[in-house]
Amino acid sequence: MIHPNTIKVREDIWNFANAIDENVMNEHSQPNKWTIAQVLEHLYLMETAITARLRMKVAEHNPAPSSMPSTPFHLTLDRNRHTPAPAALVPADKHCTLIELQTRLIRSRELFVELIESIDPVMLENRTMDHPIFGPLTLQEWTEFIGLHEQRHLEQMKEIEAELSQYH
Repeated sequence: MIHPNTIKVREDIWNFANAIDENVMNEHSQPNKWTIAQVLEHLYLMETAITARLRMKVAEHNPAPSSMPSTPFHLTLDRNRHTPAPAALVPADKHCTLIELQTRLIRSRELFVELIESIDPVMLENRTMDHPIFGPLTLQEWTEFIGLHEQRHLEQMKEIEAELSQYH
């Protein structure tokens, strides 16, 4: 089952994104900082990567036990902690329309939900997959982590919008 916060945060993201002008969405508030569109693209890349890894983890017949200690993954919300995104999850610096971004994010969420709903609830609670920072998370915890990650980036998008509003 998808964590309820994960569903709510995505709705909050759409409410936020739908209220922003597309040009503003693609504008940098500072050099070397992502645009709002890039943050949305990052969310798509992240959800797609997590879904692919979860799919492989579920397919393992004899999953290897976790080799990492666990850390509270709710620290994701702490915006004072910053970890650069892996290269594969860094969005390109190009103009994107809201429709393009919505299409990608809607599809990535559909694939994520389809996968989670196909997994035995016992496996969701008992099988783990390592997070590079937080250590082993159950597959069910991953459904919450995605929402926390998106919530963190929603705050980032609000900060970008506030910075841009100073220039307009």
